[in-house]
Amino acid sequence: MFDPASIRRCDFCETGRVTKHYTSVSFRQWSDKGYIFCQAEIPIGVCNRCGSKHWNQDAETIVEDAFQQSYRQKSLNRSSANSV
Repeated sequence: MFDPASIRRCDFCETGRVTKHYTSVSFRQWSDKGYIFCQAEIPIGVCNRCGSKHWNQDAETIVEDAFQQSYRQKSLNRSSANSV
């Protein structure tokens, strides 16, 4: 849905307008338990002029939460496998 409050000027080209879109990302991150595979839907700002994509603190928080959730799940899976 279009939200006029989400529009801002592009930091790169300085003339385009950045609007927020949600996109799914898949990633892996190394941890002490090996690679943690994650998926999340994050807000990405896209400039209508130059096409640059902006990742903000909200997106960073969502990615970190997705990692922590997957990390805890992997810990639970390992502990239940060890108890069998």
